[in-house]
Amino acid sequence: MHKRNWLAMAAMFMAVWSLAAADIWVAAGAAGRGKARDDPMPELWKAVERAERGDVIHVAEGTYNGKAGSGHWIAKVPNLTMVGGYRQDFSERNPFKYFTILERAKDFRGDWTGLPEAIVSGDADHSNFTIDGFVLNCESRNVYTEKGLKLQAPTYSGMALQTNSPNTKVRNCILLNPAGDGIYCTWQGSDNEVSNCFIVNTLYAAIETRSAQPDSVINIKNNTIVYGWFYPTKGGATGVFVGRQGTTIVDSNVIAFLQTEGGEDGFGVKNTFANFDTVMKNNVFFSLTGGYYKYMDNNKQSLIAWKPSDLEDLNDEEYCEDYTLAESGGNREADPGLVPDKDFAGKFSNYIASEPGKLNMDAMNEWRRSMGLPLQAEPGKARENYAFAYPLKAVVPGLGSKIKGVGVRIEGPFAAYASEAAGAKTASYEEAAFDSFKKGGANSKGTNGKAVSFRAGLGDKKTTFEIAEATSTNYYSVMLLIPGSTSTATRDFVYGYILKGSPADKDWIKLEAKKSGTWKDGVVIKGKVYDFKNQTYPYPVGVIIDSISSK
Repeated sequence: MHKRNWLAMAAMFMAVWSLAAADIWVAAGAAGRGKARDDPMPELWKAVERAERGDVIHVAEGTYNGKAGSGHWIAKVPNLTMVGGYRQDFSERNPFKYFTILERAKDFRGDWTGLPEAIVSGDADHSNFTIDGFVLNCESRNVYTEKGLKLQAPTYSGMALQTNSPNTKVRNCILLNPAGDGIYCTWQGSDNEVSNCFIVNTLYAAIETRSAQPDSVINIKNNTIVYGWFYPTKGGATGVFVGRQGTTIVDSNVIAFLQTEGGEDGFGVKNTFANFDTVMKNNVFFSLTGGYYKYMDNNKQSLIAWKPSDLEDLNDEEYCEDYTLAESGGNREADPGLVPDKDFAGKFSNYIASEPGKLNMDAMNEWRRSMGLPLQAEPGKARENYAFAYPLKAVVPGLGSKIKGVGVRIEGPFAAYASEAAGAKTASYEEAAFDSFKKGGANSKGTNGKAVSFRAGLGDKKTTFEIAEATSTNYYSVMLLIPGSTSTATRDFVYGYILKGSPADKDWIKLEAKKSGTWKDGVVIKGKVYDFKNQTYPYPVGVIIDSISSK
């Protein structure tokens, strides 16, 4: 072998690069490390806090209270999946049989400082977040008197779930007792979903798409939305509140028992921003004090569909545009056969007067008879019998629909999940001098995908994206400084690209606080080199970083 080739071979070393995605296992009361189903870890918040891009967190039945009992979990990396509803030994998954409960500890002693509004929320880039099979119960963070919910502090007003990155999926969950909305997201992307969920005992709106972004699509399908109260200063209850942008698809849901405030709201679906991309089909409405659907038409008139004849007309595809709908059909008023908690149903029923008009009194009285309630409810006094907590034990099977094909399908099916990690990959990183990336250097052109290892100081974040393999959607750009630099005010740097939520992302965060100490000798960067589209840069390449280490 030629001596030069032998030296080149000697300069190479083997390194193991593991895919970021992993399966993590959690079971209340366990004592393991979470790396295998037979060795689960006990705390869900630790799994979520340390999660990396693409991880799937599998969670067994039980009650989880979050860090210090605060009752909050924050998704902070892309492609994270949280899966609950497993039996304790992970041998079976049925979210409506094996409750995986997320709630604040009843003896929580912290305050509100820094806490998000929602039990489950998103921060940073948490795109493609999926949550499937959890109970998000807000009851323990609320204060109740003998007359019902007390909205003032220390009740923690807020929604059950909130995200703000593209493509959120909420499946097979029970969202219960928030002192606010059930779900409020900044909907982005074309693959958003709320499906097969019970959303029970909300204030104002069960699901809001008011913050939906242009071109977003939100598919709201096979949910059971029941018991909505007014929120003082905001208005009465609404099942789905549609925003002015994006496409909201409301399909095969049961929406029932929503009350008004001063004659306002109490609607199954509210489309008062005149969103003509809204789809409403195959839904069952029951006991809605405001009506089935409120909308603004193309004449800027705010109107309500509340008579059966209105609903029949709305279902006619020829006329759906007159109702500010892109598609409609199959919507109906019917008793879905729910069997709610009798004590709660009585208090809710007696809080509002069942006056003739927008309620079908024959259907309502038949339902009251079946529940053993008086045939004519008596109006409650102002602010009495208000928003009592709905008991979790009465959700399943009591709130299951008896009408096939609409509302939650308690029997499933329930999806199986696994991370995309296929084990470890072996990659060879060739040692490279920093100046080899400079224009005219050995690694400055024609080296796409070459794995290299070199030393560099950590600089500032940048906004330059000049390689097709790294886009601003999934990566962020950073300065990798020539060792010996004394500041970031230099042209002697290579652009590095870090995949959001990856191990390299976590490495950068750990070292960033002391990055000025890395400029002299540098840290070890391992990654792949790609040519810039624009070759006028002094260092016309970018490095997609696999890892950053101090040694």
